[in-house]
Amino acid sequence: MEKWQRMSEAEKQIMDIIWASDRPVTTAQIIARLPEDKAWKQNTVITFLARLMEKGLVSATRVGKANHYQPRMSEQEYRYCETRQFIQDVHNGSVTGLISALCESGDLTKEDIEALMKRLKE
Repeated sequence: MEKWQRMSEAEKQIMDIIWASDRPVTTAQIIARLPEDKAWKQNTVITFLARLMEKGLVSATRVGKANHYQPRMSEQEYRYCETRQFIQDVHNGSVTGLISALCESGDLTKEDIEALMKRLKE
């Protein structure tokens, strides 16, 4: 991916639906899968999809009268990008700084530490 851009919360809700699908989805299918508390109109969803396309996160293929949307990166790949950006923004690119902050805050359990140690030894 040439230039990664962070998604808004609303865009992420759309992406979650796209990622959960095993094949490309239409705007109508996305609207049908939105949670009940999200009563977005079709134009709103289309706007979010256009933004996701501009960010390079989604591609569209025209089939008949409908666009079929599919992800250009997996949810896992996106999480990696988010994590790298967080470490860069908050810890000046230092993974050690991130781990130190977790240790000092008391957020790591004994099991977390053991799993990290095992992973680092691999």
